[in-house]
Amino acid sequence: MDTVRYSQWESSPEEVPGGGLGPPVTCVLLGPWGRWEYFRPRVCLLALAVLAVTVLWALILSILLSKASTDRGALLDRQDLLRTNASEQTVVLGALKREVGACRSCCNATKATLLEAVADLRKAEATLLEQKSALEQLRQRVTQDLATAGRDRENIRNELFRELENARLQNSSCEQCPTSWLPFRGSCYYFSEPQATWPEAERNCLGNDAHLVIIGDLDEQGFVTRHTRDRGYWLGLRGVRSAGRIQSYQWVDGVSLGFSSVLEAACVSINR
Repeated sequence: MDTVRYSQWESSPEEVPGGGLGPPVTCVLLGPWGRWEYFRPRVCLLALAVLAVTVLWALILSILLSKASTDRGALLDRQDLLRTNASEQTVVLGALKREVGACRSCCNATKATLLEAVADLRKAEATLLEQKSALEQLRQRVTQDLATAGRDRENIRNELFRELENARLQNSSCEQCPTSWLPFRGSCYYFSEPQATWPEAERNCLGNDAHLVIIGDLDEQGFVTRHTRDRGYWLGLRGVRSAGRIQSYQWVDGVSLGFSSVLEAACVSINR
């Protein structure tokens, strides 16, 4: 086998010719071919420094690699957790999508039902308006019919009272009307054929224990008018004078004029 030998470090300087110190000590590396290189001390120091730096970098790299490995493991764990969370969230999202779809279907059905209800409500409103209009027309007709019925009832009532009064007056009279005299409401009326003036007519009435006709209402006026055959007749009405002028009218029985259909005149007659 080849052997490598190193020379020993000499501890004392050699004397050189001329009385001075010789060159510094060198390290000799011996190999199979003998002495092949010389190193000075500066080179050795440089080699040691490079070796130290290399070792230091190796330590730093080992620390960095260890830290990187630790961080990588943490990142992988974090990635697994995120994947798990993503899977769970995907499941939740799917469930939410299904619920949203169900809600959308429910909302569509509710919307359709609401639209139908609105349409029915509008139809009901239109029908209600028609019924209200018909009811208003019916109310007006009923009001008019009630008013007409009320007037008819009042007329019938008045006519009935008049007939009852006529029957009572006729039944209460103990004597019958003389010949050629006509009965009406318990009184007797005579219509003469010859014409006469108002004073003459009054004297003829007084001679028969009577007086000129006194008109009390429209019924009596109609009765008298029908039997005079449009020839006219005198009324038992005279004017009341004061200061040379007629101030009012008074019936021959002393009662003031109260029937407004009688024409006001000094000598009163009605020509129909």
